[in-house]
Amino acid sequence: MLALLLLAVQVTAAPPSPDIVVVGKRAERELAACIARNCSPDEEIELTLQTSVEQFTGGRYDDAQRSLQKAIKRNVAYAERLPGPVSSLYATLATVAEHQGNDELWLRSARNNVMTLRRYLGEANSATLGQEIDFADTLIKLGRLQLAEGIYKKVERLAIAQGQGEIAAGSAFRRAWLLMGSGRYKDAERVADEAVGLAAKNKTSMTDLRDILRARIAFQQGKRDGIEALAARLRQNPEGPPKLLYAPPINDINAIRTLVEKDPWHDSKIRFADVGYWVRPDGKTAGVEVLRNAGLGQWAPGILKQIGSRRYIPLSGSDNDAGMYRIDRFTVRATFEIPTGSRIPQRIGPLTVHVVDLTETDAMKEVSRRHARQARLNAGS
Repeated sequence: MLALLLLAVQVTAAPPSPDIVVVGKRAERELAACIARNCSPDEEIELTLQTSVEQFTGGRYDDAQRSLQKAIKRNVAYAERLPGPVSSLYATLATVAEHQGNDELWLRSARNNVMTLRRYLGEANSATLGQEIDFADTLIKLGRLQLAEGIYKKVERLAIAQGQGEIAAGSAFRRAWLLMGSGRYKDAERVADEAVGLAAKNKTSMTDLRDILRARIAFQQGKRDGIEALAARLRQNPEGPPKLLYAPPINDINAIRTLVEKDPWHDSKIRFADVGYWVRPDGKTAGVEVLRNAGLGQWAPGILKQIGSRRYIPLSGSDNDAGMYRIDRFTVRATFEIPTGSRIPQRIGPLTVHVVDLTETDAMKEVSRRHARQARLNAGS
């Protein structure tokens, strides 16, 4: 949800350095004025969503959480009339909580998002089913794999009953991916075949996804040429976001954690970085660089290496094109827990990495435009 809401945020790029992005506070001021004049709930919610994204993009995670929680408290009573906007508050809060390390709030917000839509739109509504899938994705991140698999099955069943083949296929494919991650390769391939059978208009796309899953399974079994062979066959429309074929496990980034932390089990910091990179027409990445680093320190080289090793579906068009420029936010943080002998929640335990796409914010698009202009100049020289 946050990745979609980032489309609406108003931010400004900071001159003159291309390596620094400064996020403005336009939406924040507009929200304060809206509340002061007692504006309508739908207007307040929209400005709150923009404000929270503005704050999140600027690394102000606590402020984003407070903005969303205050808006929920003021507007939850309007959920019957505005189920979609209120659910969006919960969904965005869930993403912020994920990057903060507040797993309890993350799970509760993701569940409230779905519960709001179930109650006011119905459990078989397409919007509800879509958010049910997202909720199952959240459960996987939190390690609750059986619950996630059960939700995927439920969504698939409800979607089939409503004649919504695309949603059913998407949920089935998510389940296949979960099975693959659990090492149940035969079951994963069987369910992926079922997903292709359920797909209606997008059968070709689902077939490609199934082939990606099969190539990933082959890669995990030591057959390293499958990814390259699949990349040579597939081509993607460059107008949409690039589709990932392969990336090293994100957890590998933390391999050096104990070398740079005196006490890795009590780490109260949130570190983040915005990393820009090109997806070239051949599907490989290039020009990976840290655009902004807020304390990421020794984790940055591992993140750069991970992005540099990614393989995307090749883009259709000329191989001489610059490709697509993308910017990801990487947050490294521990989880809030209550340590022994204390009643105060603290960030303790292993550090984990969480990623969200920032490409479509205005500031990030300006960075992308600068890089694209430079690429065209380089190509002409």
